[in-house]
Amino acid sequence: MMLTTARIVSRRIVTANIAPRAAAAASSTRCMSIADQFGKKEKVEEDRYIRAREAQIAAAKAASEVADAKAAELAAKSQQLIDAKTASMNEVADLLAQTGDVISEAGLANLADWKHT
Repeated sequence: MMLTTARIVSRRIVTANIAPRAAAAASSTRCMSIADQFGKKEKVEEDRYIRAREAQIAAAKAASEVADAKAAELAAKSQQLIDAKTASMNEVADLLAQTGDVISEAGLANLADWKHT
């Protein structure tokens, strides 16, 4: 009888000690899994934001490079036009100097513009 009583008492002790721990472990695992899921979702959203931001920066950089290339092209074209106008003004000034005629700088510029249009 003593042996039976010892078995019953030991079962109750084991059940009393293990059952609450198992329940606590199960609930804490569930909490950790929810936290892990939220952490994963947060990580995915951060990665998505970072990729979108990198794409925006790359697009802005590409647009800036295109604008710089256009500006350089326009500057080169403008310089060519100025050089052509200067050459025309010098040519007209030389022709006028041979005949002894004098013209103002504004009149010379107008003649050069007229020649290139």
